[in-house]
Amino acid sequence: MVKQGKEALFDLLDGRTLWPPVVVPFGLDPFGWHGEKESYRDICTYAINHCTLLPKVFPFANSLCLDKGKIGIITDTTIEKDGNLIRKSEIIKDGDPILTMEEIKTAEDSSWKIRKRWLENEKDIDLFISLKNITPCNPKAEVIEKKAEQLGNHGLPYAEVMDPFGAVCEMFNTDSFYIKLITDNEQISYLLKTTEERIIKSIESLCEKAKSPFILRLIGAEFAVPPFLNRSDFLKYEEYFYKTVAEITDEYNIPSAFHCHGPVKDIMDDVWNWGYSIMEPFEPPPRGNVTIKEALQSASGRGIVLGGLDDVTIINGTREEVKNHVEDCLSQARGANGPFILSQTATPFYNPISDTAKENILLFLELGNAG
Repeated sequence: MVKQGKEALFDLLDGRTLWPPVVVPFGLDPFGWHGEKESYRDICTYAINHCTLLPKVFPFANSLCLDKGKIGIITDTTIEKDGNLIRKSEIIKDGDPILTMEEIKTAEDSSWKIRKRWLENEKDIDLFISLKNITPCNPKAEVIEKKAEQLGNHGLPYAEVMDPFGAVCEMFNTDSFYIKLITDNEQISYLLKTTEERIIKSIESLCEKAKSPFILRLIGAEFAVPPFLNRSDFLKYEEYFYKTVAEITDEYNIPSAFHCHGPVKDIMDDVWNWGYSIMEPFEPPPRGNVTIKEALQSASGRGIVLGGLDDVTIINGTREEVKNHVEDCLSQARGANGPFILSQTATPFYNPISDTAKENILLFLELGNAG
């Protein structure tokens, strides 16, 4: 039987074991939204009894790391006639709203989708850039304590924060952002620099305040790697941030996870050299450009590779396809002999989950635990 839970994670992090792999149902939270939905009950029960858990928590109030004060963000949620939830966020200056962002969530989905961006025209951009002396947000370490208490020995909370490139990109229409990265680089660079400063200060504050062990998970890098940017530009915009955060987490003995979808082959060595504990969720070709074997060889024991199982196969594939997918992933990882966490690259956040997806997830977990 594969060792699972918090102990298995620390064994990997401390280099005490390389094989068999720890099995994690990526993104699943039996104590949160998934646990509340009847269609996920069997998956949650199996995961609690047999797997390591890394549920996400959100100690940062917003991706821009703005705190309340003279300049801050207030958020209000309403329900439309069709039952959709609308979350309206406003940047407030001296008590008055000056910029707005809106998100929507349907009854069947646990994730929010942006329907109005912060910066939709030049006036919005100029207004945001004019804001000075913005206070970084005060992270809520208590959400980590609560999740850690729920988890017990089942795993660790994944405290999630967006990197500055991802945060600024999402302020714009995506196409507009990349055009401006070329045409108005000074403008974009200023937004990236000031956002970076706030996020770094907020992360350091969280590391100081947190009383329970957790993994800091940085997202957003997929906006800055191929096919969006080449390695040279990725390092230009992201290297200082990621190196600085790695130094902070190392100082506080907090594991760090570098999260990036898609082609990561060109930047893997950089990530390990910066000192990240985990790199995830490795997507096999064709969505990614690196196999698990190549990823483990690149890591060379410097950190833990997590992933390998394309979520499209897990959600829509046949049982035979899932079985072959898992066996191929295990075979590659076994031969590379490096610290490995077997996981799918995403977990569904819609309700009810289909019977096919449910059966395939249970099959992957069962096969993974068999090693």
